[in-house]
Amino acid sequence: MIPVEYLWFTLFLVFGIIGMVRGLLKELGVTTVLLLSLFVLKFTWDLLGEQGTAALAGRAPADTVLVFYYSITILFVAYISYQGFTLSFPIREMRGVAKAFLGFPGGLLNGYLIIGTVWDVLNQADYLGMDVPFGTSGAVEISQNLTQFHNSLAQFLPITFIDQYLMLVLGMILLVAILLR
Repeated sequence: MIPVEYLWFTLFLVFGIIGMVRGLLKELGVTTVLLLSLFVLKFTWDLLGEQGTAALAGRAPADTVLVFYYSITILFVAYISYQGFTLSFPIREMRGVAKAFLGFPGGLLNGYLIIGTVWDVLNQADYLGMDVPFGTSGAVEISQNLTQFHNSLAQFLPITFIDQYLMLVLGMILLVAILLR
């Protein structure tokens, strides 16, 4: 069994490749929406999270509610940001190698914000007690087999690491730059 962080790194890489194809202009538009959405999600959870989990008492554990709250919402926002009307950053359109070279880090940033959020909440919820098959010995629980590398990386995931007001400030700066073009 490979460490679970390899799955997350692969998904980050997929977003980097998507960024290469789309270019930095469109990726920064998605980054803007994601940062502002993460601010709202985190702010709302801090305000109403305990009341929401108390209202669902007995139906779902608090960790499960946390995972579904963040994961479903951020994946929905990401889908709409990528497939719907796309905000474009107001700089000259790039083509060829420059588009790919600058789009890759933009895609990685969006992968960090999307996949990192899902990774963060799943890690906080101890991967919801999920089991994975492990050879002939049966199944093992993911949270019982986390590496030290995984645990050190988990400190730097979006929900845990980035202050919600920093998300707001960065998102507003990008939004103002897009609107003032």
